Amino acid sequence: MENLAGALKSGNPEALLGGGGIESPVAPEALTRRTMEAEGMKATEPAGDSAKGFGQMLSESIAKVNEYQQQADHSIKELAAGRTKNIHETMLSIEKADTSLKLMMQVRNKVLDAYKEIIRMQV
Repeated sequence: MENLAGALKSGNPEALLGGGGIESPVAPEALTRRTMEAEGMKATEPAGDSAKGFGQMLSESIAKVNEYQQQADHSIKELAAGRTKNIHETMLSIEKADTSLKLMMQVRNKVLDAYKEIIRMQV
């Protein structure tokens, strides 16, 4: 009981698990990782570089919209030059480009609205 009270006063979570009198503070993630490894479970590394951030996801989406626009332009040129007679595929690529552009614009508008709302917040 005294050990529990001492561990709570010192703020040392390691002591609660029977880690002894280690005085250095331990990050909760490191403590969880050590506990998992002690019980024979494989602890995975934090996501870090492999996780996509919002900016990276947004730039990939913009690149995809650009690709759709270029495909639509190519389809229009092919139809106008008479190299293809398939107007259905041309219209589908145009509509796909148009829809993706409209979606991107809506996302942009929402991001700008959120930015304006943050600017209006009082600190």
